[in-house]
Amino acid sequence: MTERQSEVLKFIKDFIRIRGFSPSYMDIATGLGMKSKSNIHRIIHSLREQGLIKMRPYVVRSITPTDNTVAKMVQL
Repeated sequence: MTERQSEVLKFIKDFIRIRGFSPSYMDIATGLGMKSKSNIHRIIHSLREQGLIKMRPYVVRSITPTDNTVAKMVQL
């Protein structure tokens, strides 16, 4: 995981903990001082491919962090 991906994941977890719902791409971009939502899109989908977050298709604010501890243990 890159440093930027780690920052985005931490932001998502903190946002959900504080506000009780998932951030939008714009919330993430604004919160991390990024200008492009396309970069957020790329990072979010990379985190999803790594199994660190889940998203429901066609649902707004559906980003959910996962606990992939079990998945990591299975890979060992």
